[in-house]
Amino acid sequence: MSRKKDQAGTFELLARLPQQIVSLAKIEYENAKREVIAKAKNAGIGAGAIVIALFFLFFMLEALVIAAIAALALVWPWWLAALVVAAGLLLLAAAAILAGVALIKRGNPVPEETLDRVGGDIAAMSEVRVNADSSEPRAPQMPRVGEEGNWR
Repeated sequence: MSRKKDQAGTFELLARLPQQIVSLAKIEYENAKREVIAKAKNAGIGAGAIVIALFFLFFMLEALVIAAIAALALVWPWWLAALVVAAGLLLLAAAAILAGVALIKRGNPVPEETLDRVGGDIAAMSEVRVNADSSEPRAPQMPRVGEEGNWR
């Protein structure tokens, strides 16, 4: 039984296995790191939107204070203008809060795609069979004296 030169034998494949597993682990680590960075960036943008909303809320409170002062002084155009500004700032703050919360919810830092790929890799490694060329499973056989074995 002869083996083609481009096909590796069992021992050669087994010798490559640790290096391939380490290489796969490094690649998956880099993918997980990239995925976490992207999700953390989205969460940071969402947090920034909430900070902007708080900034608008601060000015809304300021406008309400000015409106209360103007209303007490019974100067109609001043307090009405202040209430309109406060309402506009409240709408801006609500929009920024909704956008920020949506971005933070979407920015889950768990690297789900990488975990799915690793799970697929583990499932693929668990399906390794001896003599995969045959259609029915057989017990592994040792090569006879003088024969080369291919344990794939």
